[in-house]
Amino acid sequence: MRRMTIRTISVSLATENVSRSVKFYVEELGFVCLLKLEEFARVRSGAADIMLVSPNTHRDWQGQQFTGAIYLGVDNVDELWERLKDRARIVYPIATMDYGVREFGLLDDSGYQLSLAQPVAG
Repeated sequence: MRRMTIRTISVSLATENVSRSVKFYVEELGFVCLLKLEEFARVRSGAADIMLVSPNTHRDWQGQQFTGAIYLGVDNVDELWERLKDRARIVYPIATMDYGVREFGLLDDSGYQLSLAQPVAG
């Protein structure tokens, strides 16, 4: 059997307010909205593809329960930090990590942690 090759990865995030989430990703992070319906939207920035969906009606919605972080590799992390540090809910401030990445973390409008990261030259 031939080995599977993954061509793309998309993240699907449940949100109580799709319109509010689209506004956050477009206005705060510079994503482009590709599709917006009442209970579903798709936003994209470069290779990052995020689907924003209303909670599944087959489950009892308790708010977001994702415990990890979504890493977004960017080419202007310091500029983004200056723009967002007083506007966003910061999880951790910008720092250069031992593993060669400069990054900071924030929460989106639904409480999902996003880490914006850029490799350090050298």
